[in-house]
Amino acid sequence: MDDALRLLSEAFRVNRELENTYRLPFIVCRFARAVAAKGMAGTAARMLSCGQSLLDELGSSEDWMERTNEETLSSIRTQLDEAAFAEAWEEGRKLTADEAVALALDSLGEGAAGARAGSRSRVV
Repeated sequence: MDDALRLLSEAFRVNRELENTYRLPFIVCRFARAVAAKGMAGTAARMLSCGQSLLDELGSSEDWMERTNEETLSSIRTQLDEAAFAEAWEEGRKLTADEAVALALDSLGEGAAGARAGSRSRVV
């Protein structure tokens, strides 16, 4: 799992530097899955909500990502009651991709320095 998180962090950093905003929501959703697998459902819900919101802004999705997000969402919902889920989901919709990745790394004790690229905007 640590290797996967490192690779996700690096992928986010590289895509941010290249201004490849198309891939950022997919990376955020993959981080959400990893965080959910670690049992941090509230953080995972925020991240998945952010990732889904970013995908909606792009008007894009892919079948494999939709299936993965549904599985992640199912895992999250088994760990949170409805009120906690609704609150986390709403909070996640307000996050930027940078904030969501920083949240994941901070929650996992990885620190966010490697993932932040300075931009605080939504997907451009």
